[in-house]
Amino acid sequence: MSGDGLRWLEGGIILALVALLFVAMVRTWRTRARKQAEAVPPVPVPTTVGPAAGSWDGFTVATTRADQPLERITAGGLGFRGRGGVTVHDTGVVLHHAGTPDRWIAADALRGADRATWAIDRVVEPGGLVRLRWTATGAAGATDLDTYFRFPEGDAAALVALQGLSTKHEHPHTAGEGTN
Repeated sequence: MSGDGLRWLEGGIILALVALLFVAMVRTWRTRARKQAEAVPPVPVPTTVGPAAGSWDGFTVATTRADQPLERITAGGLGFRGRGGVTVHDTGVVLHHAGTPDRWIAADALRGADRATWAIDRVVEPGGLVRLRWTATGAAGATDLDTYFRFPEGDAAALVALQGLSTKHEHPHTAGEGTN
């Protein structure tokens, strides 16, 4: 085999390996999303949620397993950073995430809200993220989650509303990343 033929063969083998790597990555992501969909099913917004206490728009940074800010939840569009926000009602919270249907979190599923500095691939100034702590219940049982938001127009009112709603219900507050 000539030198040119050998280079073409090597190049073809390398391209095939890269293609196999991408196929494996896509399959892994889809498998993860499918398994997590059982644990974190989408909950549509009920028709009677009552008046809104407030609505805040900004960015949804990530949703992770509780106290595991590097363990991304991929189910239901929660795995990607994007435009999003929250609307707080007396009966629960509506999560907005661009490109996905709104998700309802009933007030009794809220475990708290606080400030955070980092999640997965986003690091901001100390306390620059709002972390909503909640529990999803699916076929796999209850899964404690943390959803991180960034509100460029100010987040103090959103944090107060989320904390006020979550303190109306008795939930064990687990230790977490908080404001470090």
